[in-house]
Amino acid sequence: MTDKRIDPFANLGNFKPKGEEQRPADNEVIEKISKDNNFPSRAAPEAKPAKRARFNSSSPKKQLNIKVTEACHDRFYEMAERRGIRVLGDLVSLALDALEERDSQVK
Repeated sequence: MTDKRIDPFANLGNFKPKGEEQRPADNEVIEKISKDNNFPSRAAPEAKPAKRARFNSSSPKKQLNIKVTEACHDRFYEMAERRGIRVLGDLVSLALDALEERDSQVK
């Protein structure tokens, strides 16, 4: 090894000072240019209303997975909302009760 240390500042001749900073364009100027050139705005789409929170009661449950059409799915949730039902199993129970009642009247 050598006892001579390298000067870290010896080779700074390649670096040049930065030029003047460019000022950012005014927002008003940008808006005017975009309107003049029919540039579309990137406004966010309107937010959908938040769905009401649902909760589960403490009684034992079983999972019931069914595949339905999108229209049937939307209809089911709309019915729950109109009736103020927060536990979807309660709506299924009401529907089954109504179906059993109708079947008993037919016989």
